[in-house]
Amino acid sequence: MVESLFSYLGFLLLPVAAASGWLLAKKGEQGAPEERRSSSLSTDYFRGLNYLINEEQERAIDLFSRMLEEEPEMVETHLALGTLFRRQGDTSQAIHLHSNLVGSDSLSKEQRALALLELGKDYMKAGLLDRAEQPFLDLIQLGAYPQESYERLVVIYQQEQEWDRAIEVLRRQQQEIGVSSVSIIAQFLCEKAERERDSGDLAAALALVDQALREDSSLVRGSMMRAEILAELGDVDAAIVCYKRIEQQNPSYLPNVITPLLKLYRSTGSAEEILEYLGRMLKEYPSTTVLLAVVDQIERMRGEREAELFLVGQLGQRPSVRGLERLIQLNLTHAEEKAKEGLEGLQVLTRKLQEEKPEYQCGQCGFQAHNLHWQCPGCNRWNTIKPIVGVSGE
Repeated sequence: MVESLFSYLGFLLLPVAAASGWLLAKKGEQGAPEERRSSSLSTDYFRGLNYLINEEQERAIDLFSRMLEEEPEMVETHLALGTLFRRQGDTSQAIHLHSNLVGSDSLSKEQRALALLELGKDYMKAGLLDRAEQPFLDLIQLGAYPQESYERLVVIYQQEQEWDRAIEVLRRQQQEIGVSSVSIIAQFLCEKAERERDSGDLAAALALVDQALREDSSLVRGSMMRAEILAELGDVDAAIVCYKRIEQQNPSYLPNVITPLLKLYRSTGSAEEILEYLGRMLKEYPSTTVLLAVVDQIERMRGEREAELFLVGQLGQRPSVRGLERLIQLNLTHAEEKAKEGLEGLQVLTRKLQEEKPEYQCGQCGFQAHNLHWQCPGCNRWNTIKPIVGVSGE
């Protein structure tokens, strides 16, 4: 509480000093009436400070509001005071003060716009998203702070999962400001598709995914969802084509689709065809997941010994913890009893190393996770999380 009071005092004394200095400079020109006015202004400010110190914030707000009516040129100070309340976590007082400012007839168009912007921020900070929407809509109507207003409306609609309204705002933003958001619109269409899929309407979900891919042809999530839905519908060949499309869209996501792709591939393709495809993927887009898929396929076709020799050669070029664990597993099947205990202990160690290491990381804020998120939980940006590459990752 003491630190908070010092923050209030330090902040509020600045405008007091500025106001006093301005008024004193006018004293010689204006005479006694202005001098009395300066004294009254300073007295009111210090009275307001005293209310804040004694946690009589309602009285402080009322006093500052009356001062605003008498001294409209002090509106910036009142705006800043409301912002300070919000930063201190007192959103109710910030809302009260900024609402009074918005309703004041003494504000200019620019000042009212700034008060609306701060009020919208207050509501968002308080979690009152339904009330936060209107100030930003008003700002867009006024033609003030359009970029920030559009961005904050998108955040509001995202949190409320009102995807159609979020898409509408992004389209308006693109039309009026020229900011392209096709990749985010495509993600919102995928969110709608997920909802339809969860409800069992695969046809509607597929239509929305196709729309998302028309918006953004590089949308990996769209290809993955389309493949999954087609597989559920029994169109295996078309699903395989969708999974393979990710190679052109963004090959860093290939580790995420190798397992379901192979499951489909093995139901239709020949073993040699599968091995040829995996070998090409490993050569062009090397990753631990693809390597292990090649090892599994070699083991299926040619036995453990061939798989082990291939893996040893690959690990010499590109070491990985997961590759080492797979090598241990291959050795355990034919190891002597004395060696098994040591190999099992080493296997436990490699598994623990993998459990402790995240598999994904956001390229924007560095947030790390064990599962793939299309929207980063850290910075809330879309399509920024990718598999980690390295000894302990891909």
